[in-house]
Amino acid sequence: MVGTVRAEALVSTSLEPEAAVAAPLRHRIRAVLTGRGLQPDAVDDALLVVEELVANVVDHARTRFALVVRMTGNVLRIEVRDGDPGTPHIQPVDPHAARGRGLQVVDSLSQRWGCERHRDGKTVWAELPV
Repeated sequence: MVGTVRAEALVSTSLEPEAAVAAPLRHRIRAVLTGRGLQPDAVDDALLVVEELVANVVDHARTRFALVVRMTGNVLRIEVRDGDPGTPHIQPVDPHAARGRGLQVVDSLSQRWGCERHRDGKTVWAELPV
């Protein structure tokens, strides 16, 4: 018999695209991940990815969004679903730009990430080893 690894949603919430949601969300996710015994570096990496994906919704999509953080085995998957059909792209490195490095951060911290388009928007996701 082959064993299966069960995916477990650790955080699942729906929020308005406001900058004010970032701090309470960060505190909630830190508490949940720390409570699960994740190493501090893994928690910090996950928080950076969440912050960047949420910031993209606040700055670009500007729609209500759903955030799901789930654990499957040794992989933490972070998903942000919004109502904007646009596809995110990594911006070229510009040392003079004040912004635009969010997906570069996501790309560097995750083992893989991507975007799934839906009829009513998209889900941007990232998977991190923990």
